[in-house]
Amino acid sequence: MGAKSKYVIVQIASVISGTTRMWVRDRAADKAMAICFDPAIGRNVLFEEVQKVKGKATLDKRVKQMYNIAD
Repeated sequence: MGAKSKYVIVQIASVISGTTRMWVRDRAADKAMAICFDPAIGRNVLFEEVQKVKGKATLDKRVKQMYNIAD
């Protein structure tokens, strides 16, 4: 098996509305938390990590382009 990547792709969700988005973080870092714009309520809110994405094959084409992830 090959070496593990330095980064991991996670899904973060708004603590207020549950809106989700993809996020890239260091593998060794703590769980992701960020303040981002939530379009469901029109404000900046706290987003927390809800799950790791199992592989890059499960990502949308748009997300792959956004983070320059090769197929």
